[in-house]
Amino acid sequence: MMDTVRIFPARAMGPQVQANARWIAVDAGSRQAYVLAGKDGECPLLTWIAQGRARDAKQEFVSAAHAIGLREWPLTPSAGILGFYRRLNLNYPFLDYSVEESHQVDRSLMDGYADHAAPPPVATPREGPQLKLDAAPLTISPTYPAQPEAALVSAWLATAAGITGWRQGRHGPIVLKTSPSGGARHPTDLGVIVGDGWPSELRGSWWYDGEQHALAPAGQDLRMEIDVPSTGLAVVVTSHVERAMWRYRDVRAWRPVLIDAGHVLETLELAMRATGWHTAWLPLPAFAGTDPVLGVLAATPQLAEVRARALPRSRTDLPDGEYRTSPFLSLVPAADGLYADVHSEPIAPQALTPAAVTALAYANPSTRGDRPSTLQEISQHSGATVEELQALAAAGALLPAAQTEAAWATARPWAEAGWFPSLLVHADAVREAREMPGKAVTEPPGTGPVPWAGLPSALAARHTHRTFSGLSVPADAVETLLQLLDGARSEVRLSLLHPHGRLGPGTYKRESTARWERVADAPSPAQIQGAAIGQPWTAGISVVVWLVPRQYGSGAGAWQESLIQCGRDAQRIALALATDRRVGVFQSPALVDDRLGPLAGLDQPLDGAYLVGIGSAGTAQPAASQGSTDV
Repeated sequence: MMDTVRIFPARAMGPQVQANARWIAVDAGSRQAYVLAGKDGECPLLTWIAQGRARDAKQEFVSAAHAIGLREWPLTPSAGILGFYRRLNLNYPFLDYSVEESHQVDRSLMDGYADHAAPPPVATPREGPQLKLDAAPLTISPTYPAQPEAALVSAWLATAAGITGWRQGRHGPIVLKTSPSGGARHPTDLGVIVGDGWPSELRGSWWYDGEQHALAPAGQDLRMEIDVPSTGLAVVVTSHVERAMWRYRDVRAWRPVLIDAGHVLETLELAMRATGWHTAWLPLPAFAGTDPVLGVLAATPQLAEVRARALPRSRTDLPDGEYRTSPFLSLVPAADGLYADVHSEPIAPQALTPAAVTALAYANPSTRGDRPSTLQEISQHSGATVEELQALAAAGALLPAAQTEAAWATARPWAEAGWFPSLLVHADAVREAREMPGKAVTEPPGTGPVPWAGLPSALAARHTHRTFSGLSVPADAVETLLQLLDGARSEVRLSLLHPHGRLGPGTYKRESTARWERVADAPSPAQIQGAAIGQPWTAGISVVVWLVPRQYGSGAGAWQESLIQCGRDAQRIALALATDRRVGVFQSPALVDDRLGPLAGLDQPLDGAYLVGIGSAGTAQPAASQGSTDV
């Protein structure tokens, strides 16, 4: 059964949420949050829940439990937060951009954000002297792998993450890149780990600065072991989430960030393969400071085995001193009691006594910094035994004060932006990855969505279209699309508003290579626009590819990877059609779930879909529209 209610430390839900509480209960079904009384001591409701099957059926507590969403109690605590998170996002409300008032509301929101703080820089500030890279074109040589040289690194990074242009936005400069990004926020960052077989000045760990086209030392940020041949190279795909958080301050915004990373990953891998290099993608959730690491793309000049693993957090054996409650924690109500799920640790949820719940509330960091909290002091103020507290510390629910400070520094931007449950989903993916280090054999170049010789032209021509004629898409362009979709990693639904050869108007499900089953009528333009939160850019689209996340395996890591794959598939579609001036492509992850299901012939789409709309090009697009997708 999916989680219905999770309980979070009040600080984790944002520094402004304090009141007289240490806990905030969130009902995933209603998306309502409830302050639970008990700031410096016992929370009576949590004490009652923690009593488990021995609890009395006191009406005031039963009513309170129902009020926060505990009408159906899971029989056992679920490990992980993914079920709760997916339900929390289902049918998440959007502004309706088919009405002018919504645009006004959006502008007012952004103006308010800008009044409070300027948007983050377009490139993440890094410490240390930068290594400037010379400009180098993407030289196509898919048959004869090039030797390791600086020009290759320069071309790959510029192609995938370099800035191709600028425009002035309402609240500062907006950059354009070869990959689209929700609201033109471009949160994806690339780290580079270069082996000893490369020129000496390149060896080591770096961050790529797309604004300066330079490398900055990574230092201890990239805490992972990556085993590639000395002539190989590994690119670490991360997201500087604060760039997206400035624009989008809701829990659902994590999903477009993952899709954005897929765009960049696909572009990078295509660039590497076009130059004759072998590649392998290893999903590897981790953290680099406040930023999530999503995985590693390894590149080698010949076939080679590559391995990667994130280094676990260093642990000590319960040192003396003060302890604080970890931010990577939530409480799970269950029929037999209350459990602490520590999302950063590979440990099953821990059963809590009522006193242990009070102990976690007491040890939650104080804004005044005046709460003494050695294990003995926590025991005195909560009633929990020292042995109970030692068990919580061993599980990572309580951390030594210095470690907790670093953990809260990681969590703070996520909490302040309303993304805290998203942080815990990624933390779950991190603990899964620690149990399963990645390994793969790099694959030969193969084929791309366009002939390798045409890739630079396709990258240069790719931009987001916002005007379509409403006419049917040329038959050969649709045939190119159908052939491309045969290799899609995501689940695919295809809506045709006009007939095309063997397929008439309708919505189709891909059953197998070159075989499509009709599952619904063709949606009307108004229905497409309604499903896409009223975005006017959908007007005139005549073909829609609905990319639905397809999860291979279980757990938070596989779920994140399914959204990354949607971004990869979408980028392939956009590049395959980029040089065809007769057609245009518009992309958006902002879809209304309950409208999406009937249109795309889907059951309840818990994770939504990614719309790739294709139409006959209308009015020529201004250069300023390149590289951005509104969400």
